[in-house]
Amino acid sequence: MPQAEDRKYSPSFNGPEGQEDMPWLFTMGPVITSRDVKLAMLADWSMRDTEFVSLTLGVTEQLLELVHGSREYDCIPLHLSGDAILESVLGALAPTGRKRKTLIAAHGPHAAQATNILTHIKRRVENIAGSDLKPVTTNRLSKLLQADPDIHTVYLAETDIATGLINPVAKLAAVAHEAGRRVILDGRASIGAMPFSLATGTVDAVIGVPWACIESVPGFSFLMVRRDLLTDSLFTSPSASLDLLQLWNGIHRTGWFPGTPPAHAIAACGVALRRLYLEGGPEMRHKRYEDNHRRLLSGMAELGFSPALADGTATCGYLTLFKPPADTHYSAASFIQQLRQRGFVIMDGDNCPGAAGGFRVATIGAMDETVTARFVKAVGKVMHELGIKSGTPAR
Repeated sequence: MPQAEDRKYSPSFNGPEGQEDMPWLFTMGPVITSRDVKLAMLADWSMRDTEFVSLTLGVTEQLLELVHGSREYDCIPLHLSGDAILESVLGALAPTGRKRKTLIAAHGPHAAQATNILTHIKRRVENIAGSDLKPVTTNRLSKLLQADPDIHTVYLAETDIATGLINPVAKLAAVAHEAGRRVILDGRASIGAMPFSLATGTVDAVIGVPWACIESVPGFSFLMVRRDLLTDSLFTSPSASLDLLQLWNGIHRTGWFPGTPPAHAIAACGVALRRLYLEGGPEMRHKRYEDNHRRLLSGMAELGFSPALADGTATCGYLTLFKPPADTHYSAASFIQQLRQRGFVIMDGDNCPGAAGGFRVATIGAMDETVTARFVKAVGKVMHELGIKSGTPAR
């Protein structure tokens, strides 16, 4: 039997369908998934069963269709996290040697992660200069590529998960491709909601995860890569477990994963992709996210809160970094914990540019404006409980 003290702090809120005693996730992943995505994980699969092989290949084909990948590309699922798929593709495609290097033409946590990986595997890397609160420009990238012939590969990231800022990756990829560079695109925070096409042929490889805008669950990540790069002479992976050529040979020649497959996550992703298609594709999903986001911004503005990004800055439309209130009663830790007690999980703003001590709110996942409105109402109640008179930041 729970003690009185336990009951005092037990949650009493109305969470998502099927898990009403759990909070809504206003995060960039994992996200709230639909009930049928959850139900898809109730079946067990054998890795070499013909039905599971068919399911796996079907999911890879649907992921390619999502980004308009032509027959020149293949999709490779990796039974590990998003940072693992990033390490595997950088290990395979980033240049080796003392002269050639990779340019990180992005800012934010994913760009920092790419830099750390390349440093760790002893590949030359350079980071593009500029503000973390402004997108990378085609002009800056073009000048860098013209001035430095040692740049062999360009890493791009569409959405900055620290601020919500969005980079013009289609234009940046075109500039890099025109300059004869290899292009790797990080779409982990955008695939499923931001329309993108591989049909232009300007991107050599793009990575993604199913547990963000695709609205599935963690368990595997994936890569879409040009087929002509899938050769022993071009792949230089320093890892056996993360060897993409080995993974590709397994999936597309036999239908089997080299190791134990993420069977339940594959099944869930198949259902999530079907739901995305029925919703109208990335364009309509992005519209729902934007509707949620507009409700969030208007409600938070009424409470005095301000985004860290300047007005007019291009954003993804579903993630905002808020500045911390100037009110001395505000503490990020207390604010976030009190929201959790009311049934809403958000992200801290630690190490985020322009908003130290602030917080991040994402409006993705299987929810609509009514849930966002409830979130804003909960923020107002938490402010009252903590004695925060206004969310207005310091000047």
